[in-house]
Amino acid sequence: MSGGHREYMTIGEVVEKLSDQYPDLSISKIRFLEDEGLVSPERTGGGYRKFHPADVTRIELVLRLQKEHFMPLAVIREKLKDVDKGRVPAELQPAVSNTETLALPLGEAEAVPVSQAPDMLGLTTAFVKELAEFGLVSLVKGERGEEIVGTDIAIAHTCWDMRKFGIEPRHLRMYETFAEREATFFSQALMPGFRHRTPEVRQKLMDTLNELTELTGALKRSMLHRALARVFDDVM
Repeated sequence: MSGGHREYMTIGEVVEKLSDQYPDLSISKIRFLEDEGLVSPERTGGGYRKFHPADVTRIELVLRLQKEHFMPLAVIREKLKDVDKGRVPAELQPAVSNTETLALPLGEAEAVPVSQAPDMLGLTTAFVKELAEFGLVSLVKGERGEEIVGTDIAIAHTCWDMRKFGIEPRHLRMYETFAEREATFFSQALMPGFRHRTPEVRQKLMDTLNELTELTGALKRSMLHRALARVFDDVM
């Protein structure tokens, strides 16, 4: 990126960054996506657009859904509302998993008051509090009371969907334990090489974590499939 250590990109830099994958992308196209409410970049005092990493990720996802899934913008707009709430619809999973910077959401996150979870997230207040009791999500104190934030919203939706299989929050504590152990392992393995907190080092660390997350995810899926084949050998 040009412009030294800026943590945002200009509209021209966004076009340049994505042009290899989307050669038809233009400044006017990005302005059109903004007019359609699909991306909302911050503005400088002089009115120039500032595209932060989350904005670029959003543009990339929109373009991917158009190009590979042939979705009209009206449909994409509705799907993005789910993404904004931390829920990734099943039909968006392939696109999201292939959108590199969306694979590991480390940026600022939306906060939803627990009292408004039924209306805003489609989850009962009691269920969100039960997840917190078992340590699966963390609730923070906000101006509107207890709030659930960011990645915890996605976790809550996944736990909610698992209820249809008779799996309740009390059964899922082991996944939190596994995640904490894995995060500690990553920290021990990587931190010695990322002690200098420059923007370049931070970006390299995020890229490394994204890649490791994908690799370990694939490893866990393969090992689980192998274990399931053994456990259900008599019926499969």
